[in-house]
Amino acid sequence: MGGRSGPPTSSVRFRDPAEAGSALAITGPDADQGGSAAPGTGTNAVDVAAPRNRGLSATGRLRAVRAARPDPATLLPPAPSPRTAFRQRYGVVYDTQGPRVRIGVLWAASVALALAFRPLRPYGLATLYAVVAGVAAMQVVDAWHSVRRGSDRWVAALGASTLPMLATLGAGSLGAGILVLVVAALGGAVMRQDRDLPVLSAAGHTVLAAGLCGGASAALVLLADYEIGAVIILMVFVMVYDASDYLVGSGSSNGFEGPFAGGLFIVAVASLVAVTEVPPFRGGDVWTFALLTVLACPAGQLLASAMLPSSGARAPALRRLDSLLIVAPTWAGLIGLYLQQIA
Repeated sequence: MGGRSGPPTSSVRFRDPAEAGSALAITGPDADQGGSAAPGTGTNAVDVAAPRNRGLSATGRLRAVRAARPDPATLLPPAPSPRTAFRQRYGVVYDTQGPRVRIGVLWAASVALALAFRPLRPYGLATLYAVVAGVAAMQVVDAWHSVRRGSDRWVAALGASTLPMLATLGAGSLGAGILVLVVAALGGAVMRQDRDLPVLSAAGHTVLAAGLCGGASAALVLLADYEIGAVIILMVFVMVYDASDYLVGSGSSNGFEGPFAGGLFIVAVASLVAVTEVPPFRGGDVWTFALLTVLACPAGQLLASAMLPSSGARAPALRRLDSLLIVAPTWAGLIGLYLQQIA
């Protein structure tokens, strides 16, 4: 065995860094032209597959890849609404944007002024509610036009505004006005060329919007003509309900707490009326009408949502009248019977 004169050698050979840079360079921009790039300046396979990313820094290429990714929100289905199906369709959506409290106070002051002065009492109240009823009917028709066309917004608005004014002349004039409204709605539906509904359905939508909004307002005018004390008590009940329902219901996660709070405050006011024996009621007789109001106010809100294509449809004037849609005609009919009974 002879001695070795140098360090042991191996058959494994490592590539020189400069050669590795040259190998990467052939995949760069000059590779297609048969040229060579400077060592270490070549691009990777991503740049070859995406020529638009050539010349970008590593951070720029990463941003381009991230920008090409789809939005995760488009890949996942929308989260289910926490509201029940019934509440989504018929629930009350409380609009908390804007000076709602100040508008409510201004509305209460306007109603009080319309009832305070006897010479202006029937006409002032009728004018105030005629304006609101006309706007509410128009908003109902406009909300449905986003789904299907056919009802006439101007016939609905004019009819709803006319009914409270006719109520100042008596129940007979109000009944005649409702008949004229039906005829006008039929004529408007026949003449419309862009309707998606049959003639009777289109006319029915118009009569529904004008009749319910204008009829509730007209019932208040008739009630004021029968007995001013009854309409004042009713307006106090309704305003107390609306204020309590809005303050509690707008911050509640369910649709029960708002109407429940409104009903409690009606009971509190009814207790005061029963103790002081405010006319026309005799002591505990007011409880029948108070309990009727507790049930009819939320029912009117449900009816208002049913008049719209969805509970979230924007109709602020209708929401101003929704608590009165059922309770006002009911009071107007029952107060007359009550006055005959105690006479």
